[in-house]
Amino acid sequence: MKSAFPDSQRHAGAILLLALAAVLAWLLHRNLGLNPAIFADEWYYSKMARLMPLSEAIVPSYLYLWLFRGSLACGDGFLDCVRIGNALFWVGGGAMFYLVARNVMPRLGAIVLAVGCLLAPTNLFTAFFMPEASYYFGFAVLSWVALSPSGWTHAQRALGAGLVVGLMTLVKVHAVFLIPATSLFLALLAWQDGRRIGQALLAAALVPVLAFAVKFGVGYLIAGEPALSVFGSFYGNTASSTGNTSKLALLGPAFINFRGHLMALTLLASLPLAMLLHLLLSRAARRQSGGALGRLQLWTFLMLGSTAGLTVAYTASISGIGPNEVLRLHIRYYAFVLPLLVMLAAAAFVRPAALSNALPNPLLAGARRTAWLVAAFLLAVLAFALWRLPTYAITPVDAPEISGLDLDAAPGIALAALSALVLLLWARGSRHAATVYLFLALPLVLWSGHYITNAYLNQLRPGWPADNGGRFARANVPVAERNEITVATTGILDLMRAQFHIDAPDTGMLDLEKDAPIADYQLPVRKKWLLVIGNHALPPGIEPVKSTAEFALVRLPDHTGRTLGSLHLSQPYGGFVSDAQGLSGAEAWGRWSDAKQVVLHFSQPLPKKALIILTARGYGPNATLPFTIQVGETRRQFRVGPSLQEVGLRFSTDGQQRSVTIEVPQPTSPEDLGGQGDTRKLGIGIAEFAVADVEESVQAAR
Repeated sequence: MKSAFPDSQRHAGAILLLALAAVLAWLLHRNLGLNPAIFADEWYYSKMARLMPLSEAIVPSYLYLWLFRGSLACGDGFLDCVRIGNALFWVGGGAMFYLVARNVMPRLGAIVLAVGCLLAPTNLFTAFFMPEASYYFGFAVLSWVALSPSGWTHAQRALGAGLVVGLMTLVKVHAVFLIPATSLFLALLAWQDGRRIGQALLAAALVPVLAFAVKFGVGYLIAGEPALSVFGSFYGNTASSTGNTSKLALLGPAFINFRGHLMALTLLASLPLAMLLHLLLSRAARRQSGGALGRLQLWTFLMLGSTAGLTVAYTASISGIGPNEVLRLHIRYYAFVLPLLVMLAAAAFVRPAALSNALPNPLLAGARRTAWLVAAFLLAVLAFALWRLPTYAITPVDAPEISGLDLDAAPGIALAALSALVLLLWARGSRHAATVYLFLALPLVLWSGHYITNAYLNQLRPGWPADNGGRFARANVPVAERNEITVATTGILDLMRAQFHIDAPDTGMLDLEKDAPIADYQLPVRKKWLLVIGNHALPPGIEPVKSTAEFALVRLPDHTGRTLGSLHLSQPYGGFVSDAQGLSGAEAWGRWSDAKQVVLHFSQPLPKKALIILTARGYGPNATLPFTIQVGETRRQFRVGPSLQEVGLRFSTDGQQRSVTIEVPQPTSPEDLGGQGDTRKLGIGIAEFAVADVEESVQAAR
């Protein structure tokens, strides 16, 4: 059959370059000048890349952080410089996917596919200080290495794949989980080409050897000894915190999350998903698959399976955070594979033989029966999706491709109907299945995604009070004192938003209830400045240096006194804090209480005028309830929110007290809140405890 796209375009290269340049210009026009959006991610990546030694990064994205450390040269415009870098990586990924597509379709068709994928809603991430665009480029290069260079030996291809995936692990550590699938693909490729089993195993072994050599070698050159950890401190601690959870207990959350992803994928990619399932289940179809298209199908299946499987497993492992976590669909964790799915459908359009069950070959009668079974299964998934998918948490940040589809409204129902039609046509062996998918169903997905992502980004343009307050503090506080700012407002996201603009790594946070006044004990005692955003009255006697209707900047008085002793609760007891009861085991940040009372014992008596300084947070309902702290016969109440914040409480003692008691209002376990595996009754999390003698500071002032 004649190709749907002519392959005689002499100017295909020029057309591709112009198209990529147009996409680049559009991305920059849309993204430049926006405020940041995704917290804590953007603040953490900015801080790690620009404001800290790379050796102190909590995630092992050392190559990404090193590359975007160059944004320091852009001054206050660093975020726009990051967006320019993101757009270049994104468009570069499109160029690589074009080269991959050339294996299964003509030049013009490959250009249309590459540009269409670049315009997909996933390009939302080019606006953020995050590694998604760089990772997208890396995966496109990896796909080219795996599928394209026909002159390479299997060993050369394995070495190339190991090099690329090793570098990808230094952009996002998730690439570690691509290594087994890449090894399996290259081993199967060598075996299909008639190589001996030893050669296939050699190709498979070269990938992890080189990948980890690159990961640890390049990582060590960039960040030193911390780069020798596979997952870094953040993911390592996450894994250890869930390591004691029964794997059987995770099966329920994993199934709930898996079915959500299956429903979403069936709506997004009905035809390519059916083709992949058919290839998996039909031996006759596997015998007929081969060549460039067969390799693309196998690569897509392995990449989608490994990345989507990792996404489900990770989501199940953190289900203890809260009951809604398991309902989040993190499609962005495998969105970089979606261009390959579209490529399969496009190949079926330009090469109808790709719909193998359409071939009039008696050997494929079993394949046709399997095709109807696959179609029936996916049709049932579509019907279930109309009922259950709306109950899942689908946001533009997690799943930009599908977040704009309301299955109770006309566009969502239309997409479900078109997907059902595609499956029926495909099962019948009709070439029109690819036509309906590519020219009706897929444009509807792109249109709805484009609408919701534009609406999401447009709200970032004018700026919010936290953006304005953070910029105000940056402009009015001396550079040397920006780390001495504590931000006070409602909600962790606005706190980090202001910190992002202040652009100093050690600013503090004070999370307040909406419109709540600031109590005297909540005033930071070890910081010089307080930035108050929103309607929060200051304690008597505290006046702002500068203020507007949205925020106030306060210079704080110095009442710290002489510090007698302190302990970070991530460390063993000893020194000033000699022992404690009611606290759980040490974690990287500190310790949780696991009883109704926490008692801290000291190696020397408290001073007669004692200032007790806590860096603490509340768990669950305790984040909104008052704690009671007692020294001798004196009791005082205080509140801490869900994020770590500093409180300073003053006590008069008889000079003989050697302990402090904290009463937890409502000890609550993660299981009580719908999580799995953690039965500890948590209440207050303490990162640091310190005591100062304020009587000495008063006498010194006199």
